[in-house]
Amino acid sequence: MPNHDKTTSGHEARSAKTRSQLIEATISVIAAVGYEGATTRALSQAANTTLSAIPYHFGSKKELYLAAADMIAGYAADRFEEAASLLDDAPDSELSVRFEQTLIQLLNIILEEAEPHAWTAFVARCAYDNDDAFALIHQRAIAPLQARLMQVVSQFTGRSADDEALRLRLNAIMMAIFSFRFLRGVMLRGMDWKNIKNEAVWQMTDMIHDLCRSGFLAVRQIDPGHLERLAQK
Repeated sequence: MPNHDKTTSGHEARSAKTRSQLIEATISVIAAVGYEGATTRALSQAANTTLSAIPYHFGSKKELYLAAADMIAGYAADRFEEAASLLDDAPDSELSVRFEQTLIQLLNIILEEAEPHAWTAFVARCAYDNDDAFALIHQRAIAPLQARLMQVVSQFTGRSADDEALRLRLNAIMMAIFSFRFLRGVMLRGMDWKNIKNEAVWQMTDMIHDLCRSGFLAVRQIDPGHLERLAQK
């Protein structure tokens, strides 16, 4: 008589493997051709599964797409937490230093490229479309880090965490760091580099140092009358 527990365990293992294959294939295919170009047939063929595996395991192509984004989001959240943990229990006198260290750690994570290239292309497509998949990635991985950085920069600048100008500057710094990964070609060609080696990383790190220690985060008060005059031109 067959052992029910072993049969169930074997089915669960095969199911988990199929789900994993579909998610990995979805990341690769969408990275190459985008969401609209990725047919369910192409996804199932890339995963070496039957066409019916997608509705069986995920319900639809859209749900599979979101599952792939969620997997990347979970991984990214863990990596970004490595950087954010530098802000834990920081005394007031060290807040600006910890802020700088966190951004440099984020830079190192972005430049490390420990993940498959397809992940970068997948996220780049999501971000360009600013769709539900990117909303998921942003909510799970980017927004928590951004919120912690905003809280700290608010404390050492003395400005409100709701200050839109301060939020814009923090976003600009984070975008600059992310661009070293997602707009890598612009950096390499602009600097005439073949790749990003130690010397390049040191120069980028120095740039983060300089930016954090400059007056960039010391937001100026904007004269409403000046804005009105600009609008009238």
